[in-house]
Amino acid sequence: MTSKKDEDMKKKDLKNQDVKKDMLNKKPKPIKSVSKIKDNNKALTSTAVLMAESIKAEEDERIAVEHDDINTKLCYERALHDFYKANDISENLAAQHKREEADRLEKLNNMTFFQEIKYKIGRFHHDLHDPVKGKIIRANTLAGIGKILRFVVLFGLAFVILLPFFQKISFAIRSPFDISDPQVIWIPKHWSTLNIQIGYELLTKDGSSFINTLILSATIAFLQVIATAIAGYAFARLKFKGSGFIFALVIASLAIPDSALSLSRSLFFTYNTFFGMHLVGNIFAMYMMTIFGQGIRSAIFIFLFRQTFRGLPLELEESASIDGANVLRTFWSVMLPNARSTIVTVGLFAFIWQYNDYYFATLFNYANKMPLLTTSLAGTTDHMGSVLFTNFPTIQQEFGEVVGNEFYELIADTEALLMMLPLLIGYFFIQKLFVESIERSGITGM
Repeated sequence: MTSKKDEDMKKKDLKNQDVKKDMLNKKPKPIKSVSKIKDNNKALTSTAVLMAESIKAEEDERIAVEHDDINTKLCYERALHDFYKANDISENLAAQHKREEADRLEKLNNMTFFQEIKYKIGRFHHDLHDPVKGKIIRANTLAGIGKILRFVVLFGLAFVILLPFFQKISFAIRSPFDISDPQVIWIPKHWSTLNIQIGYELLTKDGSSFINTLILSATIAFLQVIATAIAGYAFARLKFKGSGFIFALVIASLAIPDSALSLSRSLFFTYNTFFGMHLVGNIFAMYMMTIFGQGIRSAIFIFLFRQTFRGLPLELEESASIDGANVLRTFWSVMLPNARSTIVTVGLFAFIWQYNDYYFATLFNYANKMPLLTTSLAGTTDHMGSVLFTNFPTIQQEFGEVVGNEFYELIADTEALLMMLPLLIGYFFIQKLFVESIERSGITGM
């Protein structure tokens, strides 16, 4: 085994020696052309020259920019020096101004109160005749007067609006003993919730009138939105003969007071039936008027929807008609969703106006079957005696002669406050939505 390994090693050594000999015996290959080397050298030389020229050009440009900056600064300083020299202004003008200001403040500190006022008036008169300072003073004065006038107007409006509300709060929490006390104006001497209890019993009638008013107002608001939106869309987009004249009649109806139409409405609904159904004494009379666009201030809502739909681009309807939508489909799926702000505005106003309505409730006489807050408030004096005798039997013994006409008026004010509270509480929750809907509703596109 060892002899075979030794023989293999010897063979490998002999092969390596032969390879080394061949490498030593080989001659180097001759260079075929010297011209290639010369061309390479020329290319390197030209590249180096171009790089040097570009570096030199950049350096020259930088030096030129620095020279321009230096020349600009020198020109500015020279011009400033010439200006000072021509106008006889010293370069220590700022220091001099500071010294003058310090002297003026020291002089003011040494003055008496009246001397200081006289000095300020004289300085104001001097500044007023200055072209620049006078213009600034006049502009600031006008701005200040505008702010004062705006504050006075807003404060006056807030006072006029809020005064009855605060008075009703004061009336609601005072005792009947304070009615005839001349010293009690705002803050009662004897606090009591008796007025609120009596007002609640008279107004709500165990809660039925409040629930009926909410249901009626919500239903009428929904019908107002649907009916006036359809009418507004017809006047805005569906051009037919006489549409402008009919819309003018709708707007003109706003100028006609409800009292002028009371007799005609009463006669019409008294002597006419709707599919055999008598409308007087039936809440359906109010629903029918609303559906046909004759609800409470429906003309205003039609106008708002018309302006909103006129402001929407025609491309929306064209694309809907290309997709195969008819007029009703276009109105319901395309136009109405783009009028959300107007829908909120109309819905809120319709709810509030129906909530406070007393005219139609007495005209159609449906409040007998469906008691409402407004009719309960109007009938306070008629039901006061029975409510006091039934629910508050000891009140006459406790307050004696105090329970009279003034006490009835106090209870009526408390009922009005209780009737306002749901609207005020709701307004606090939807205030932002209400203001935004009014701002975005369609008032343009006349």
